[in-house]
Amino acid sequence: MSASPPPAEPAGSPRSRHEIPLAALAGSAAFFAAFLVPLIGVVGVPLAAVPLVRLAHRQGLAAAFAACGIVVGLLLGLGWAGGGFGAGVGLALTALAVTALPIASVGFLRVGADPSRCYVGLCLAGAALLAACFAAAGNGPGASLTAEVGASFDRIIPTAVESYARSGADAESVARMRQTLETAREFAKACLWGIFGSLWVVGGAVAFYLGALMARPVPTADAARFETLRVPAAGAALFVAAGAAFGLLPGEGRRLAANLLLPLSALYFVAGLSIICHFFRRWFRVRILRVGLYTLASYFPINLGVALLGLFDWYVDFRRRGEGVRESS
Repeated sequence: MSASPPPAEPAGSPRSRHEIPLAALAGSAAFFAAFLVPLIGVVGVPLAAVPLVRLAHRQGLAAAFAACGIVVGLLLGLGWAGGGFGAGVGLALTALAVTALPIASVGFLRVGADPSRCYVGLCLAGAALLAACFAAAGNGPGASLTAEVGASFDRIIPTAVESYARSGADAESVARMRQTLETAREFAKACLWGIFGSLWVVGGAVAFYLGALMARPVPTADAARFETLRVPAAGAALFVAAGAAFGLLPGEGRRLAANLLLPLSALYFVAGLSIICHFFRRWFRVRILRVGLYTLASYFPINLGVALLGLFDWYVDFRRRGEGVRESS
């Protein structure tokens, strides 16, 4: 994929002076809501970057990073007031990573980089940052993130099992539920980096592509269309290598391979969903129907097929073949 010419700078508008504080307030609200409302959870975190990515497309990187600074400052103050200085710093640093990296990806778009590579670069940057955080937490004086997750499961499992037993479930069902929760605990402890990496890959797609969608019509935003996403062929080789390592290596090597496979699988699920989006936008004009079909594609085992679609696209090129079939019919 060759780099396209640098898109033109977005023109300023009379309302530009209002867009920075509005984007900062919207991002702060979405980010903080993720910690206040459990139902929002991880959905609110990538949504926090959307107004800032939109601002980067419309008003440039300086305006977007200014709004990012406001978001970080607000969350530092709110976290400090609610849980002390340490909690405020942790919340602010998280907000900085979640918002600054997607903004930076727009900067590469503005110098003519391929949009798909910008998104993949965003995924790699987030994964590297997560790896550094896990390494720092593992070597720090306190308990590691893995240990904290295991302790959380140890507190939750007895309460959940007792509540399920009191609801009238038979002993076999209670034992099966306990086994499921204990399996989930061991999986989370072994693959915590991979789980967070997968969430970053999916959340990065939300921030990168939804932010561009909301910024249109702007040249850089028009270039970043979800239905045109293509993962470089090197990703398939890395996926195959990680799969082989997971199947052949014992112990720690197998665990590391599993942690690599999870975000790669999420990346190819997003890529497969972009292929589906490419055709759905042509075949189904009713937007609510498309949203329902996208939701259906996220359920197991359909999501496995979607990921395989994205994995083999580098070889098959489903979009080109699909257009050829349509033209000949």
